[in-house]
Amino acid sequence: MLSGTLNAEEQQQISHMMDDPDFRELFDAVLDQQGGELDMTVNDQSLAFTSEKLQVFHQLTHQASSDIVMESPVEDIPVVKLSPWKRLLPYAAAIMVAIGGLLVWWSGANEKQRLMAAQELNKKNEQLVAAAPAVQYTEHYNPKSRRLRVKLPDGSSITLGSKSRLKYPATFAVNKRDVYLEGEAFFEVTKDAAKPFVVYTGNVRTLVLGTSFKVSALPNTSVEVAVVTGKVQVSYHNGNTDNNLATMLPGEKITWEHNQLARLKFDPRDVLAWKNEQMVFRKQTLKNILDVFQRHYGVHISVINKGFLTERISLSMDEKMPLEKAMNVLAGTAGFEHAIDSLSRTVIIK
Repeated sequence: MLSGTLNAEEQQQISHMMDDPDFRELFDAVLDQQGGELDMTVNDQSLAFTSEKLQVFHQLTHQASSDIVMESPVEDIPVVKLSPWKRLLPYAAAIMVAIGGLLVWWSGANEKQRLMAAQELNKKNEQLVAAAPAVQYTEHYNPKSRRLRVKLPDGSSITLGSKSRLKYPATFAVNKRDVYLEGEAFFEVTKDAAKPFVVYTGNVRTLVLGTSFKVSALPNTSVEVAVVTGKVQVSYHNGNTDNNLATMLPGEKITWEHNQLARLKFDPRDVLAWKNEQMVFRKQTLKNILDVFQRHYGVHISVINKGFLTERISLSMDEKMPLEKAMNVLAGTAGFEHAIDSLSRTVIIK
């Protein structure tokens, strides 16, 4: 009892008290006057109060019994044997206050125990979080104009474009394969239905199970997803929700810019040509082509006659072609004159 917990003998004593119908009658009388009810069913939880409370309960009942002896009339009356608990019925109102205090104490102690248990659980959770290893990422950046080939832990192959960055966990999670792209890349994803492959480009998410496709998310341009094989689902993440943009099959591509979606058909050979370091433009505006040139060759292109920018051009060339030769091909196709300042790496289109 000194340990603050109930031993088997004390638990059995309480159980017998609960089984005594006279004791139950006393409690019912007290609770009727109080206007409440109490579930005194004996189980593991109800026995979880301390021995100090049991002592107080004994003191309460002992005090009430003493009061009965002191206040009994002296005159002789027929003796009728009453249960010790029934003798307390006339004093139910007085005992009610004491029992109420006991119940408050009991409830408060239980609340304290629950609080201590919750604090201990939180402490253990914090320890588990602290012990969890941080995710280690592998990152590749391609500063060159040539393609960079990357092999992922699951066997998937990535062809990373110029000035593009790819980040992914050194070890993929058990139920997903997440990668993060800045720039453009061609993906050949190893099929694994249990671990979806997801490419994150800003707020746009491209989900696949096993397929090949190209994602382009260059600065200040639209996000473009083009499917060569398999099936791809593209969604836009807004706050806490994912909004489905499109589910695409081979030969389909989408562009997403300023919350506007465009869905187009394309020739998959164009994407495969890009993978093999070929620049292929099909009815592209001169502005778009010049943006690619600036990025690929690392030059600044200034256009004096802005009317050229909206003209649409189709052409293809090897990306390893030197700047001067590439500009000659473009100028001959579009019909403009140009000059190259090698020192400042500036191209002027007249």
